[in-house]
Amino acid sequence: MKRTAVMVVAALAVVAALPGTAAAQQYPAKPITMFCWSQAGSPADVFARMVAKLLAAELGQNVVVEQRVGGNGIILVNSLLRAPADGYTLGAITLTLATLFSEPAANFKPDDLQFIARSQVDPFGLFVHASTPFRTLEEFIAFARKKPNFVNVGGPFQMSAHRVTWEVFSEAAKIKTTWVPYNGGGPTTIAVAGGHVDAAATNPGAVKPMIAAGKVRVLAFSSDKRLEDFPDIPTYKERGFDIVRYQWRGVMARAGTPKAAVDRVASAMQRAQQKPEWKEHLRHISLLEGYLGPEEFRAQVLRDKEEVEAVKKRLGL
Repeated sequence: MKRTAVMVVAALAVVAALPGTAAAQQYPAKPITMFCWSQAGSPADVFARMVAKLLAAELGQNVVVEQRVGGNGIILVNSLLRAPADGYTLGAITLTLATLFSEPAANFKPDDLQFIARSQVDPFGLFVHASTPFRTLEEFIAFARKKPNFVNVGGPFQMSAHRVTWEVFSEAAKIKTTWVPYNGGGPTTIAVAGGHVDAAATNPGAVKPMIAAGKVRVLAFSSDKRLEDFPDIPTYKERGFDIVRYQWRGVMARAGTPKAAVDRVASAMQRAQQKPEWKEHLRHISLLEGYLGPEEFRAQVLRDKEEVEAVKKRLGL
C-alpha cells in the first residue's frame, strides 16, 4: 500500500511537469525579462516598454525591459539563446532580425527561435536636417547624383532593415551616399536633429517631435499611401520608385519554450492591443496595427529573410 502511494505521488509529479497541464498553465509564476537590442529612446525601445507595461497588466507579473545593445542585434539573440527556454526571457525584435541570419558573426538560424507575435508595422522615411537645402525628394536626389558619397545618411546599425530599404531606394534613384550607423532609432534621431548627419533613414514616430520643433524635415515615406499624420508628404511610390516597405516589431523567445507559455503571451498581446491605451500609443507615434500570431509571424520572418538576403547579395552587403 505504501509503495502504491509513493508511485501515485511520483506519477502526479511527472504529469504536473508536462507542458499543457495545470502546472504549465500557471505561467507566469515570476517576473519576465524582455531584451531590447537598441538604446533607450529608440522606436524599438519605446515598443518594448509599452508592450512590457501592457503584458504585465494582462499576465499579472512584472515585465522588465533590459538593453542588450551591440552586434546589430546579434548580442540580443545570443543572450536569448543562452537563457532557459521557459518563457521568462523574451526578445523585442524588428524586421532587422531578418538581416542577421546571413551575417558572418551570426551562428543561429530561424529554427533556434520561437516567434510569438508580430505587433505593429511602421513605414521608413527620409528625414533631413532643417539647415540642408533639400525641400523635396527630387532636390535631394539631384544633389546626391552630382556629389556621390558626399551626403551622410544616418540609420540604425551597420546592417538593418533600414539600411536594406535605403540601399534599395539608392539603387533605384541612382545615387550613392555614405551610411552612418547608430545604435537604434533614438541616437539616429538625435544625430539628424543635431546636424551631425545630413539625412536619416528611420521611422516617423522617432522623428515626429523634431519635425514639430522645426529641426527636421521629412521628404518621403516608404508606405503604400500617404500617412494621416503627414498628409503633405509623398511616398516613394508617388515619386516613381516602386518601394513599399514597412518595419515591423514583435516578440520572440528561444525555441523549445513551452507551448502553454507561448500561447499565453501571444493571447495576452492580442488582448492588450484592443485596449484604448495601445490604440492611442499607435496614433501618437504614427504606427499601424499589425498583429500576427505565432505561426503567421514565423512565416512572415521566413519570407523577409529570403527577400532581405536576395537584396543583400545583389547589393554586395
